Amino acid sequence: MGTVLEAPTQKPEPAGSRPIRWAIVGTANIARGNFMPALRTAGFGEVLAVGSRDPARARAFCASQGLEAAATSYQEAAESADVDAVYIALPNTLHLEWTEAALRAGRTVLCEKPLGINPGEVEQAVATARATGRWLWEAFVFPFHRQMDQIAALIADGRIGEPREIVSHFHFPVKAATNIRWQQELAGGALNDVGCYPLHLASLVFQVPPERAFPVQVLSRGGVDSEIQGLLVYPGGRRLMFSAGLSRPRDTTTRIIGSEGDLTISDPFHPGRADSVVVRRGRETQEMCLMGDEPTFTPLVRHIHAVIAGSEQPRHLAESDARLTAAALDLVRREALAV
Repeated sequence: MGTVLEAPTQKPEPAGSRPIRWAIVGTANIARGNFMPALRTAGFGEVLAVGSRDPARARAFCASQGLEAAATSYQEAAESADVDAVYIALPNTLHLEWTEAALRAGRTVLCEKPLGINPGEVEQAVATARATGRWLWEAFVFPFHRQMDQIAALIADGRIGEPREIVSHFHFPVKAATNIRWQQELAGGALNDVGCYPLHLASLVFQVPPERAFPVQVLSRGGVDSEIQGLLVYPGGRRLMFSAGLSRPRDTTTRIIGSEGDLTISDPFHPGRADSVVVRRGRETQEMCLMGDEPTFTPLVRHIHAVIAGSEQPRHLAESDARLTAAALDLVRREALAV
């Protein structure tokens, strides 16, 4: 039996509130295809600056998005005195540097994942956020989705008993050889780009770092991992079996298996209207479709706006969430990738 729950409509912002002013550091496709549509859908926000190593690329980005924003450098965008928040959309090896620059300039920061390429970098970013009194988020958007709220509620209500095992995939094809995901010097590879999603999901469900990691298979291309499969063991015998890669057709199928039942999620990470959560307990099955048509970044952007406006308390800050995921990523890197 299916249950369809429509996504809630956006609540209007308080009258007289000014828009939240953003700077974008980097002109990657994720800024164009994910962040900008979410900013428009969330409302209450505007872009004042776009930073690039090449000002011509920044100008082209602004033109393609219909922005009357300043096209400038990374530094000028990150440290702009006119903005409230900075979105970092740079290669992985540049995340820490420009996250810290924006935090020290007094800005709220949303940084693409992974926040750092090792736990030390994540701790440094978190320490800088704490020292400056600024908010810092790592751009995992799915914890803010209505679908994830429902999954958490089902687990908390005991619908599947105690969560014991997660089986999660995230694959999609990256065909262009020039894509930064294939560049070792920029910390590319399947684990950093998509393998981090199942690990982040496990950290939300289990709330502790893993104890051990066992590689099942790692395939390499150009010095980076193109596919990786592994097993992570968590305290109490709980486990995550994950598979991630940049070569095969898109696959985000995930199961959360409990002592009394299980959840099957077609896409826990970037779900759309066609995606569903199937709850099984004994002979009872319930299917729920929980997402609307808005871009998947929208709930996080809307939350950041509300936090800055003072109408919500911050959730899923890097200080808590990013540190657990960084520990899991580091364990996999050391055990599976020998780095």
